[in-house]
Amino acid sequence: MGTSKIVNGLNAALEREMGNVIRYLHHSFLVRGVNRGPLVDFFRNQAKESFQHATVLGEKIVALGGHPSIEVPKMKEIGHEDVTEMLHEELEIEKREVQEYTKLLKQVGDDIALRFVLEEIIKEEQEGIEDLEKRLR
Repeated sequence: MGTSKIVNGLNAALEREMGNVIRYLHHSFLVRGVNRGPLVDFFRNQAKESFQHATVLGEKIVALGGHPSIEVPKMKEIGHEDVTEMLHEELEIEKREVQEYTKLLKQVGDDIALRFVLEEIIKEEQEGIEDLEKRLR
Protein backbone atom coordinates (compact mmCIF):
# COMPACT_ATOMS: atom_id res chain seq x y z
CA MET A 1 0.00 0.00 0.00
CA GLY A 2 1.30 3.49 -0.84
CA THR A 3 2.42 5.89 1.83
CA SER A 4 -0.37 8.35 1.05
CA LYS A 5 -3.02 5.68 1.58
CA ILE A 6 -1.41 4.64 4.86
CA VAL A 7 -1.27 8.27 5.98
CA ASN A 8 -4.95 8.64 5.06
CA GLY A 9 -5.78 5.55 7.12
CA LEU A 10 -3.73 6.81 10.04
CA ASN A 11 -5.42 10.21 9.81
CA ALA A 12 -8.84 8.55 9.92
CA ALA A 13 -7.73 6.68 13.05
CA LEU A 14 -6.33 9.90 14.54
CA GLU A 15 -9.66 11.65 13.99
CA ARG A 16 -11.56 8.80 15.65
CA GLU A 17 -9.20 8.79 18.64
CA MET A 18 -9.61 12.54 19.12
CA GLY A 19 -13.37 12.04 19.00
CA ASN A 20 -13.01 9.27 21.57
CA VAL A 21 -11.20 11.66 23.92
CA ILE A 22 -14.11 14.09 23.75
CA ARG A 23 -16.79 11.42 24.16
CA TYR A 24 -15.11 9.71 27.13
CA LEU A 25 -14.54 13.03 28.86
CA HIS A 26 -18.16 14.01 28.22
CA HIS A 27 -19.35 10.72 29.69
CA SER A 28 -17.22 11.35 32.78
CA PHE A 29 -19.11 14.61 33.37
CA LEU A 30 -22.50 12.91 33.19
CA VAL A 31 -21.97 10.09 35.70
CA ARG A 32 -24.21 10.33 38.76
CA GLY A 33 -24.85 8.20 41.82
CA VAL A 34 -22.93 6.25 44.41
CA ASN A 35 -20.52 4.72 41.87
CA ARG A 36 -19.63 8.09 40.38
CA GLY A 37 -15.99 8.12 41.56
CA PRO A 38 -14.83 4.85 40.01
CA LEU A 39 -16.80 5.44 36.81
CA VAL A 40 -15.48 8.98 36.39
CA ASP A 41 -11.97 7.56 36.81
CA PHE A 42 -12.74 4.82 34.28
CA PHE A 43 -14.02 7.23 31.61
CA ARG A 44 -11.16 9.68 32.16
CA ASN A 45 -8.57 6.92 31.97
CA GLN A 46 -10.14 5.81 28.69
CA ALA A 47 -9.88 9.42 27.46
CA LYS A 48 -6.18 9.42 28.41
CA GLU A 49 -5.63 6.16 26.51
CA SER A 50 -7.32 7.60 23.42
CA PHE A 51 -5.18 10.73 23.77
CA GLN A 52 -2.05 8.54 23.88
CA HIS A 53 -3.21 6.67 20.78
CA ALA A 54 -3.84 9.99 19.00
CA THR A 55 -0.37 11.21 19.96
CA VAL A 56 1.35 8.09 18.63
CA LEU A 57 -0.69 8.21 15.42
CA GLY A 58 0.04 11.90 14.85
CA GLU A 59 3.76 11.36 15.34
CA LYS A 60 3.76 8.42 12.93
CA ILE A 61 1.88 10.44 10.31
CA VAL A 62 4.55 13.15 10.47
CA ALA A 63 7.33 10.52 10.36
CA LEU A 64 5.80 9.21 7.12
CA GLY A 65 5.82 12.69 5.63
CA GLY A 66 2.13 13.36 6.14
CA HIS A 67 0.17 16.10 7.85
CA PRO A 68 -1.93 15.14 10.91
CA SER A 69 -5.61 15.97 10.68
CA ILE A 70 -7.34 18.23 13.19
CA GLU A 71 -10.79 17.01 12.20
CA VAL A 72 -13.02 15.32 14.73
CA PRO A 73 -15.88 13.05 13.67
CA LYS A 74 -19.36 14.48 14.05
CA MET A 75 -20.76 13.24 17.33
CA LYS A 76 -24.26 13.19 18.63
CA GLU A 77 -25.25 14.32 22.08
CA ILE A 78 -26.23 11.14 23.90
CA GLY A 79 -29.11 12.90 25.61
CA HIS A 80 -29.14 10.62 28.63
CA GLU A 81 -27.24 10.00 31.81
CA ASP A 82 -27.67 6.24 32.00
CA VAL A 83 -24.27 4.74 32.73
CA THR A 84 -25.21 1.31 31.39
CA GLU A 85 -26.15 2.87 28.06
CA MET A 86 -22.87 4.82 28.05
CA LEU A 87 -20.92 1.61 28.64
CA HIS A 88 -22.83 -0.19 25.86
CA GLU A 89 -22.11 2.73 23.53
CA GLU A 90 -18.41 2.57 24.39
CA LEU A 91 -18.35 -1.20 23.89
CA GLU A 92 -19.73 -0.88 20.36
CA ILE A 93 -17.26 1.88 19.53
CA GLU A 94 -14.32 -0.14 20.90
CA LYS A 95 -15.35 -3.11 18.77
CA ARG A 96 -15.49 -0.91 15.65
CA GLU A 97 -12.06 0.50 16.54
CA VAL A 98 -10.57 -3.00 16.64
CA GLN A 99 -12.08 -3.73 13.22
CA GLU A 100 -10.76 -0.48 11.73
CA TYR A 101 -7.27 -0.92 13.18
CA THR A 102 -7.18 -4.54 12.01
CA LYS A 103 -8.05 -3.44 8.46
CA LEU A 104 -5.33 -0.81 8.59
CA LEU A 105 -2.82 -3.31 9.95
CA LYS A 106 -3.41 -5.57 6.93
CA GLN A 107 -2.46 -2.68 4.64
CA VAL A 108 0.86 -1.55 6.14
CA GLY A 109 3.15 -4.07 4.49
CA ASP A 110 6.75 -4.30 5.70
CA ASP A 111 6.81 -1.26 8.02
CA ILE A 112 7.60 -3.19 11.20
CA ALA A 113 7.52 -0.11 13.44
CA LEU A 114 4.05 0.83 12.19
CA ARG A 115 2.87 -2.77 12.52
CA PHE A 116 4.06 -2.75 16.14
CA VAL A 117 2.26 0.55 16.86
CA LEU A 118 -0.99 -0.74 15.38
CA GLU A 119 -0.72 -4.12 17.11
CA GLU A 120 -0.19 -2.39 20.46
CA ILE A 121 -3.23 -0.17 19.91
CA ILE A 122 -5.31 -3.19 18.89
CA LYS A 123 -4.18 -5.00 22.03
CA GLU A 124 -5.20 -2.05 24.22
CA GLU A 125 -8.54 -1.70 22.43
CA GLN A 126 -9.23 -5.41 22.88
CA GLU A 127 -8.40 -5.14 26.58
CA GLY A 128 -10.87 -2.25 26.71
CA ILE A 129 -13.56 -4.44 25.17
CA GLU A 130 -12.92 -7.15 27.74
CA ASP A 131 -13.07 -4.63 30.59
CA LEU A 132 -16.34 -3.15 29.32
CA GLU A 133 -17.88 -6.60 28.89
CA LYS A 134 -16.97 -7.44 32.51
CA ARG A 135 -18.48 -4.16 33.74
CA LEU A 136 -21.69 -4.87 31.88
CA ARG A 137 -22.18 -8.37 33.29
